[in-house]
Amino acid sequence: MRKKIAILSAFITLLASCKKDYLNVNDVNAFVTPDQLYTNYNYAQQAVWNIYGYLPDGFILAYEAITDNADATNVTDPSKVFNNGTWNQYNNPDDAWARDFEGIRQANLYLKNKDKADITYIRDKIVTSDSSSWYNAQNNVKFMQGEVLFLKAFFYFDLVKRYGGVPIMNAPLDNNNPASWKNISRNSIDDCVHYIVSLCDSAATIIPSNLGPYSWYDLGRVTYGAVKALKARTLLYAASPLFKSAGTTATWGDAASALHDVIALNTYTLDATYSNLFGSNNASSKEVIFYRRYGNINSVERHNFPIVFQNTDGNSITPTQNFVDGFEVLVKDGGGNITGSRPFDWTNPADAANPYVNRDPRMAATVVYNGSTFSSTVIETFAGGNSGQPKSNATKTGYYLSKWVNQSVDLVAGTSTAHTWNYFRYGEILLDYAEAMYNAYGATADPQGYGMTALDAINKVRQRVKMPALTAVQIDQQSIEHERNVELGFEDQRLWDVRRWNEGTQYFNAPVYRVDIQPNGTSYTYTVNKLENRKFDAKMAWYPIAQDEITKTGWKQNPGW
Repeated sequence: MRKKIAILSAFITLLASCKKDYLNVNDVNAFVTPDQLYTNYNYAQQAVWNIYGYLPDGFILAYEAITDNADATNVTDPSKVFNNGTWNQYNNPDDAWARDFEGIRQANLYLKNKDKADITYIRDKIVTSDSSSWYNAQNNVKFMQGEVLFLKAFFYFDLVKRYGGVPIMNAPLDNNNPASWKNISRNSIDDCVHYIVSLCDSAATIIPSNLGPYSWYDLGRVTYGAVKALKARTLLYAASPLFKSAGTTATWGDAASALHDVIALNTYTLDATYSNLFGSNNASSKEVIFYRRYGNINSVERHNFPIVFQNTDGNSITPTQNFVDGFEVLVKDGGGNITGSRPFDWTNPADAANPYVNRDPRMAATVVYNGSTFSSTVIETFAGGNSGQPKSNATKTGYYLSKWVNQSVDLVAGTSTAHTWNYFRYGEILLDYAEAMYNAYGATADPQGYGMTALDAINKVRQRVKMPALTAVQIDQQSIEHERNVELGFEDQRLWDVRRWNEGTQYFNAPVYRVDIQPNGTSYTYTVNKLENRKFDAKMAWYPIAQDEITKTGWKQNPGW
């Protein structure tokens, strides 16, 4: 069985860069020379592990609080700067520029020195007829190049979805040294998309589609499916309205083709149980394509447990009423059989009286609501309840988060559990495919013979949770957007989806709502009220480049900033 890779909380210093150690590896001596670093096989391997460490931290769930889906309970949370519209080129709490470009620099350093790794000592130590260690090392050196190409593509995509076109660099320039950036131009967004796709294509020629014969290749490393998924996501974004308006040439058909390539691998399937994707064993799910393991931690629980539990810290990210209202109501006949579904409606007396009954099952897997049982405790978010206002650090929306939060953790005893963030999963691939196919060919056409229509793909996702299938007349861009949010909420998708759809002024420049709950005998009265107004200008679809970078390079700032 392949060794599982875990993220440690330890810090390493490598190439004079301090950062989190991504993989379970030994420390690298900070004072080794570059020659020693890349010629020494073990050091070269650890240099690759170091590059993995620049992948974004998925469990910064405050990203969701920058959307209409969530609110941060802590009034000092950085999301407040986004939501009140005061962020700019001088103050951007989500400025990923330095991290991503340092990751790119480390990738370029490795690629520049990739042929220096000396593995002859492994061959020279062989004294039996078993030379597998030598062949494994040869393959590992080759595969590391593919991993680094993928990681470089990932960092570029992370930049492009924020800033648009950025400079393409094939030399290991130093982001902190202005002289190394002199005369470096900013490439167009279309250049960048083509470049990311080319990096993925190169990586796909190196990483085998079947890693079965390479049992030594650690779980958690880049796979062929991950490479294809990154390429497909890049093309999906490039075909979307915001990117097209900025000059990309990719089409919905291009995106559909790339997504079909992932599906046609027949490597991934939907997990039978939706909640498994966010539990302690999710890394073993056949749905997960690329992930980051965090080992045993309890910070997610410490931040997000309902406050009835001791040792919560008041840093919860809580679903808004806007998000909760998106989960459909199941329609049942007199025998309790599901016959259809409909939108939730507060003006419907039955819905208003019992708002959490007969809802899309994904709601209970994502949201803790009044009356939910959480860790053997009934959660009360009504006024004066065990987890409701006006208690200190209580949710301001009337809800807590369930997705990613492991109820088995005991914060008093200080227990913890494994957490793994999913960067790509098959459920997203199917919804990406549905969107690309619908926009390219319509709901039910399959002119390329892929064997799956847009309608087929979206219904596969719904049927996993026993939601009624949509019909062809029900599928449109709006229904696709709706399905993405209820399926992928709190998975770092909403912030970027709304931007690429160029719908930020519709969803992010509008109030978010809470539910106020009052006990009324044995029942409750639910009232929806405004929580706060949010501000989002059209220019905010693209992040501003930090002013010190503009000053250093002389580039033109993004429009409006």
